[in-house]
Amino acid sequence: MDRITIGLIAFIVTMVVTPFAIRFAKKHGLVDVPDKRKIHKIPTPRIGGIGIFAGVLIGISATAFFTKDTWQLWALIPISLIAVMGFVDDVKGLSFKIKFLVQIVASILAVILVGANLSHFNNPFGGGISLGVFGPILAVLWMVGVTNAINLTDGLDGLASGVSAISAFTIAVTSSRVNVAATLVAISVFASSMAFLRYNFHPAKTFMGDTGSQLLGFTLALIAIKGASISASTLSLAVPLLALGVPILDTVYAFGRRILGGHNPFLPDKMHIHHQLLEIGFSQITAVLFMYAVSILFSIIAVTYSGIHELTAIAFYIIIGILLISFLWVMRKRRAKNGRRVENQVDKDKSDR
Repeated sequence: MDRITIGLIAFIVTMVVTPFAIRFAKKHGLVDVPDKRKIHKIPTPRIGGIGIFAGVLIGISATAFFTKDTWQLWALIPISLIAVMGFVDDVKGLSFKIKFLVQIVASILAVILVGANLSHFNNPFGGGISLGVFGPILAVLWMVGVTNAINLTDGLDGLASGVSAISAFTIAVTSSRVNVAATLVAISVFASSMAFLRYNFHPAKTFMGDTGSQLLGFTLALIAIKGASISASTLSLAVPLLALGVPILDTVYAFGRRILGGHNPFLPDKMHIHHQLLEIGFSQITAVLFMYAVSILFSIIAVTYSGIHELTAIAFYIIIGILLISFLWVMRKRRAKNGRRVENQVDKDKSDR
């Protein structure tokens, strides 16, 4: 019953607050103007993430009330810091260095205040492996990495919110037996993301901006750690790795491609997986639904094989990644071949005349 109540609260709050954010953005000119790197055609409000933040904020507060636990309330401090940073970036713009610094500070606060620490890892040969002083460092890297991974997926209408909803639902299911509080927070994220899709699916009435994407990424990373316990002293990141499969795979692919191409891995481009789907002829809706399907595939694996080791999860990454990249390569070659065939036919028709 608590799960339904928390979900409804977060859903309704986001549904109610987001229209106000849209009107506020239009009134004050806080819109995303189209340019060469962007896909949308008309200026679109870019602070819709306020609605997600409101839903998650109230949902987490309600979770603390129901569970009588306190870590969720402490979690609101780094989560709010990330949301405020995202809002300032949406309104005035921040350099990557400042955003990166705030992400690190928020992650350190999560480790200290919430106990989001990767102190022990699952040992494939039994028991756990103590990480000692490297545990907090790895936790910070995890939270910063996932925060940016979700942010990078926010390139098509409904993509980041839909993928976040799928990831949150997966974490809620897999953590329900080990951490009820983490499950309820995940449900808050799921419900808020689903409500936001009402305004963000193509054609989007608003974008979530960094307010939403950074918030979703950070919160998912945090609750992934809190819900990753498989015993009192052992953590397994296999399920979170799979639950967040699409944004992590896309980020690894983007960074690897840029580095191999001799480019700055942090400079944005239009070569993410979702961009390449558009390039081979997918519509925005079809591309987003395709990415949803891949995300659901990762989630099914996570739920079905919730006891697997991290190495097995990485093996699934490699298999799905190879299949996905091969699909894009074949479709791109086929599209190029068809394009040359059309050009040849046009040249032939001209010569016949």
